[in-house]
This record gives sequence, C-alpha cells and structure tokens, in this order.
Amino acid sequence: MNSLNNPFEVLLHQMSELKKIALDIRDLPKVDYTTKYYTRKEVAQICRCSIQTVDNYIEYGFIDAEEFGIKGKLIHHYQIFNKDNSLKSFKKKKG
Repeated sequence: MNSLNNPFEVLLHQMSELKKIALDIRDLPKVDYTTKYYTRKEVAQICRCSIQTVDNYIEYGFIDAEEFGIKGKLIHHYQIFNKDNSLKSFKKKKG
C-alpha cells in the first residue's frame, strides 16, 4: 500500500543505489600506467594483429620499443594507448 501513496519511492531508492555504485567506482584507486610495459605478444593481442605487424610498427617508427636483454623488447603503455586509455591507430594513411 505504501507504493500506492508514493509511486516514485521505488525510483528514488534505485537512484540512491546507483549513486552509491557511482561513488564506489569513482573512489577506486587509479592505475599507474607510467611503469606499465608490454611484450610484443601482449601488444599484438591488444591490437588484434600479429607479432610481425607489431614488429613492422616498431620498424616504421609508429611504436618506440625499449631494448631489454639480448632479444627482449618492451613497449611502454603510452606507446599503444592515448592519455585517455583509448587505443592508438597505427594504420598507414593512404595518399
């Protein structure tokens, strides 16, 4: 009977729950990407391409890879992601 008196009570309750969830998400700790590095294989999986394509991107200068060890190449997070964490586009422009 209470819902008949105030038909918006359910909506107000749901809105308060959504507000709590949004505040919880906002208060999550931020991930520090300044020290995040990926292997060529991980970059290939993220970009949905082959390791050879990643090697080509490195060779063409689209991605700067840092040498680690004898054969190791690591790629910094911001070489493949923009500052807003969207994936960069490495496709060649025709023309």
